[in-house]
Amino acid sequence: MGSTAPAQRLLRWGLPLAVAGLGVAVLTDAAHLPLTQAYAGIGPGFFVLAVGLVLTALGGALGYQVARGARFEAEETEGADLTQPMSWTGFLTAAAGVFLPVGLISYAGFPLAGAVAYAFVTRAYGSRRPLADLAIGLAVSTATWFAFTKLGVQLGGFFPLGGL
Repeated sequence: MGSTAPAQRLLRWGLPLAVAGLGVAVLTDAAHLPLTQAYAGIGPGFFVLAVGLVLTALGGALGYQVARGARFEAEETEGADLTQPMSWTGFLTAAAGVFLPVGLISYAGFPLAGAVAYAFVTRAYGSRRPLADLAIGLAVSTATWFAFTKLGVQLGGFFPLGGL
């Protein structure tokens, strides 16, 4: 039992140390990026700094929980039948929803590429309403495009094929 205690202790502290270490690595990279820019106000370093601070704080909070005796154990799956094989159709549909917009965004624009991504991923999770999914995806990605454009972040044209 004495020989497994250090291994168990390392395993318990592994998650907080990994998260905090990732936060420190991100903060180190953030030090080389500008926090502000003249035209947008917020530079690329601002978001990297924010993510690094959140990761470091999260690592500290997890470490505090481990020090208090909390155990992080895998939870049982919710409603998943582990005896069934993986759905390759669902997996490939979701993968298409992730990778297809990469090729579409420069031709169709961010909103349409986002709508296609949303429709594919919802289909992979069992939705049977493709037109409604496309409409919801178009609404969300259009709002996202306008919000980021207002912040000065360029996501490409709204609809490049239409000249917008």
